[in-house]
Amino acid sequence: MFVRKLALEDFRNYERAALELDPGLNLLIGRNAQGKTNLLEALYLLSGLGSPRSSDSALIREGADRALVHGCVVRGSRTLEIDMEFRSGRGPRALVNKTAVPGTRELSEITTCVFFGPDELSLIKGSPEGRRRFLDDVIVKLRPARFGIRREWDRVLKQRNALLRSWPRSGDPRTAVETLEVWDEAFARAGAALAAARLEGLGALLPFCRKRYEAVAGGGRIEIGYVSSWLSEALVLESLDGAELDPGELQDALASRLRELRSREIERGQSLIGPQRDDLAVRLASPGETVRDARSFGSQGEQRTGALALKLAEFDLLSDALDETPILLLDDVFSELDPARRASLSDAVRDMGQAVLTSAEPGAKGSATANTVYEVVSGEVRRRD
Repeated sequence: MFVRKLALEDFRNYERAALELDPGLNLLIGRNAQGKTNLLEALYLLSGLGSPRSSDSALIREGADRALVHGCVVRGSRTLEIDMEFRSGRGPRALVNKTAVPGTRELSEITTCVFFGPDELSLIKGSPEGRRRFLDDVIVKLRPARFGIRREWDRVLKQRNALLRSWPRSGDPRTAVETLEVWDEAFARAGAALAAARLEGLGALLPFCRKRYEAVAGGGRIEIGYVSSWLSEALVLESLDGAELDPGELQDALASRLRELRSREIERGQSLIGPQRDDLAVRLASPGETVRDARSFGSQGEQRTGALALKLAEFDLLSDALDETPILLLDDVFSELDPARRASLSDAVRDMGQAVLTSAEPGAKGSATANTVYEVVSGEVRRRD
């Protein structure tokens, strides 16, 4: 798949902009804060998964009442026109070939994008929330129907926490206990479904990640584990090695821990166990060295390479599973990579279908040898020969 044309109106710092993209490698060059990342963001929005950077209200140009994004997407033998409208205070609307769709999530059946930007370093050195979100996005891209699993989990977690916060501190709590038991069952069921999908997705991602890290880093290795206080280490390791999961076993494990922690959760007024507290542990090793925690001991370059390997692995996994090549969006990707790693990355992206890179580096045009080059200056896009 690829985006043939992108057009914007009142989007971020663009009053109007239009560009035609090559099915291969495209490069956006220009100084910082000119609008290069905004173009990648607009492309990612065509996948229906929202902005990778901020809320929808931030997409509207100052002084305007709405922002428009248009994309012409080619997928297989089909050419589809996608139109999106963003207004403050209301959800985005989308048209496909001039016909309204029930929700922007429908666009994920048409367009799949993989985005890497400076904030993706949070995959290595940020909070667990960013790593959980990355893995949850991967499993939804693999199977869009899994968005229902995430939505159900979010609903149950919110309702159970609300019950725990409002727990009666005096009087007979029997009615509250009965209500909590109902939500415990829903919590264990929804949490087990989400954890099973995460473990399956991570297990599929790992081989691609190891290969990409070795290629970009020029050697060394990356290890990723799933960290959970309610799943046994043996079960996690077996599932990541390809063993089939029993959802009932996961549900029983979570239900058991809920019973053990009931009094503490009532005292604290929140859910203390479950997928909302799980994490990914990323460890890296240079050639000939032992692996070490990437967050605490990895250099800036190693952390960036590790995060990039995760995103490129996402690309590889989606390509393999969907039998379609996602659109690769790489923002400021050459920053903090040494010349050898830049060369390795440039070689890799040339064979990855449509890729759109941004760079403020003076030598980026020569390094990337792109098919199409655009210069971005103060919200204006100019094609360069």
